[in-house]
Amino acid sequence: MISFSGETSQGPFWKQILDRRKTQTCRKPRKKRPIKEGDVLYLYWKVRVPKVFKPIHLILKTTCVKVERKKKYSEFAFDDAFARRDGFRDSKELREWFGEDWEHEEEYDVIHW
Repeated sequence: MISFSGETSQGPFWKQILDRRKTQTCRKPRKKRPIKEGDVLYLYWKVRVPKVFKPIHLILKTTCVKVERKKKYSEFAFDDAFARRDGFRDSKELREWFGEDWEHEEEYDVIHW
């Protein structure tokens, strides 16, 4: 299960996922049960908010087609094509979302569906 709650200039993530414009997400790696290729993914909108207070609950049930480990934020912080797949207008908007400290050493898993 992956929960989404944000929106960009391209619209709320739930709508972008339904329209097949958002086809990936960047997350810190899971320690207990990492997501891997072939896993069934349940994509939810604001999973902790009661259903009556949101336009959609389960966005999509899909399959993970690839997981990429990025060692540093800078590996994708300036990539416009990457940013568009993740629901942003361009890499500038992605950096506004994630922050401008593109040299930090945190790892990310890029989960594709």
